[in-house]
Amino acid sequence: MSGGDPERGKGFKARKREDHALHLIEELQASLGDLARARVLLRELGRYYDPVLGGGIVDIPQQRAIMEALETGRVAEAEAMIRSRYELYIKDRAHLGRGEEA
Repeated sequence: MSGGDPERGKGFKARKREDHALHLIEELQASLGDLARARVLLRELGRYYDPVLGGGIVDIPQQRAIMEALETGRVAEAEAMIRSRYELYIKDRAHLGRGEEA
């Protein structure tokens, strides 16, 4: 086994995978000035199912509201909607490495 590979049989932490949805959310927040890119990222986030929320991380009505806000220059409003979805998504998910477990 090479030095960078996690040891087998060391439990969940050794096998933990990255959460691609969090990366998409971060990319979306950085792409608010690029409407075409934001639309693609929102659509992708809608494909990620969140069993806790019982649907897409960002569902179609939310995608539309965020895009409408961006298209009309209400960037702060769009950021607030995205931040709200992010907070709902990571709530009670200690395994995502929030570092806020109580």
